[in-house]
Amino acid sequence: MIGLPMTRESRGYMTSIINAVDAADGDLIGVRLGKLCIRKGISVMEVAEYLGVSRQTVYSWFTGRFSPRGPQVDKVNQLLVGLR
Repeated sequence: MIGLPMTRESRGYMTSIINAVDAADGDLIGVRLGKLCIRKGISVMEVAEYLGVSRQTVYSWFTGRFSPRGPQVDKVNQLLVGLR
């Protein structure tokens, strides 16, 4: 891990996910959300339920495999602002 230190709060995330998020393009909105959620100890399940998407979708956003589209972009931006 380079930029995301493992803390008590991030223990809910597997090291492989933390490493994948850390290695992903930090300019992507989903990756920014992933880094913030890991730092704050917010679970993928909480994010998925809040945004109305699957956990797999959230993992894909966090790791930069896919990015939110359409109305999800606005919801993710609102979530990013609210979590700061």
